[in-house]
This record gives sequence, C-alpha cells and structure tokens, in this order.
Amino acid sequence: MNTTDTKFKQAEQFLESAKKELNRPAEDVVPYMVCKSTHKSIAHFLMGFLLQNNVAFNEDDTVEVLLKKCQNISDKFNNLDLKPITFSKDYEYSTEFNQMQKCIDLANHTKELVD
Repeated sequence: MNTTDTKFKQAEQFLESAKKELNRPAEDVVPYMVCKSTHKSIAHFLMGFLLQNNVAFNEDDTVEVLLKKCQNISDKFNNLDLKPITFSKDYEYSTEFNQMQKCIDLANHTKELVD
C-alpha cells in the first residue's frame, strides 16, 4: 500500500472512530474524542490529496496550512470552512450534539472533495 492509500485509510479510520463515539449513549459520548478524531480525519484526507498531487507538506502542518496547499491545487477547496473543528484550547470542544455532528459532516465533506 502506498503512502497516499495509507493516509486515506487512516482518515477513514479516524472518521469511523468519531462516528462510533457519537453513536454511543449521550451520557457516554466524549466530545473531545469526536472532535479530535474528525480533525485528524480531515488532516489525513488533505494529506492524501496533497500526496496524490505530488505536493510536499510536513506531517505536523496544521489543518489550515494543509487546506491552503489544497486550495492552491484546486478551487473546490475554497469553500471548505474549518470553523467546526477550530478550537484553541481542549476545553473548548463542544459537548453539543449538533456541534459534534457538524465536525463529522465537515470530515465527510472533505472526503467527498478528495475523491
């Protein structure tokens, strides 16, 4: 399996992990896990896209940096809004179901963009 496939597979795994976490009974859901997993999923989808297009990046690049590089390749990324996964501190991760669902929706949308 090449590196591009690995990034996409990891992205899928992070997304599935977030979905499973959100599908637990409400009192058992860990919002940090949902939001952080979707954040990682989006980063890996973007990395996979960059690899497909032979664009260099650092593994520790922020999602914002990765997105900017993707936008330089394709305009289809220009409307990708990272606000649902943008938190400056860990305690800011939302406990609201709708906010967690928005994170998952954003990861699904990112997946569609890289396909």
